[in-house]
Amino acid sequence: MEDWRRDIGKSLKPLIDGNVIMGEEIAPHTTYRIGGPADVFIESESVEDLQRISLFLTGHKDVPYQILGGGSNVLYPEHYRGLVIHPGNGLSEIKREGNKILAGAGAELMEVIKRAADWGLGGLDFLAGIPGSIGGAVKGNAGAFGRWISECVDKVRIFNLSEGKVKELERNEIEWSYRKTNIPPTFFIYEIVLELKTYPVMECMDQISRTLAQRMAKQPKEPSAGCVFVNPKPPEVTAGRLIDELGFKGRRIGDAMCSPRHANFIVNVGKATQSDVLALIREIKEAVKERFGYDLKEEIKIVKETNGGT
Repeated sequence: MEDWRRDIGKSLKPLIDGNVIMGEEIAPHTTYRIGGPADVFIESESVEDLQRISLFLTGHKDVPYQILGGGSNVLYPEHYRGLVIHPGNGLSEIKREGNKILAGAGAELMEVIKRAADWGLGGLDFLAGIPGSIGGAVKGNAGAFGRWISECVDKVRIFNLSEGKVKELERNEIEWSYRKTNIPPTFFIYEIVLELKTYPVMECMDQISRTLAQRMAKQPKEPSAGCVFVNPKPPEVTAGRLIDELGFKGRRIGDAMCSPRHANFIVNVGKATQSDVLALIREIKEAVKERFGYDLKEEIKIVKETNGGT
């Protein structure tokens, strides 16, 4: 493994516009605030950077790599033995073209919503308060209140790291489903085109404020990755209700705790590790299966130590 790290330092780092950092702590890049160092962390600033990274990966096919956006739905281990690729400022710009927003994948979702409102463009307000990047929101088809970001997507521009090619996907070319899409893990989303509707600016702001108030009243303030489990039979059967009925609120393993405010959130109340969270997840899944017969599935992405994820 040392060989590819040395090769990055010699052959790739001088060509990359973004930062190339050895041993970067992942925790600050995630909303969970969990995760130790990655062998190599690269902030990509352009499609040209992605092309150079792709070329490097082609020559080092045994190197595990992981694309990390806003880090709002991932759980990292104490050490990721691979390469983490993250969009930098150059891939986080937000622009307007008529009633469309062109958002770099690294842009914070909330910043996209606010900028659109400033321009009198609405339709994203139902997502207000959801953490993470616009790229991650599209990749996971973020939703709330019975609506989905897919309703607003016009095009998704990606770079295929395995082939070294740029591709533009129309909305109808993507399979959208509950909390996920069929966009492969080797596709680095670098820009999204959103098609929105024109509204008075104050109306947009009021809608955002109402959504934020609703979200703040229900969700915990401690670091988390949002809802841990997919609802097994929405909207009739939700994971939160099942977990709540089993009395898990406040249950704690290490510094991972089932939130007293929302049972489907496992929060970090100090220095929780991936092992703490996984142990609590196992307890919850076993109890739900035994009592209700449902096999709960994780909504969050669990990254293993030596590969791209689960």
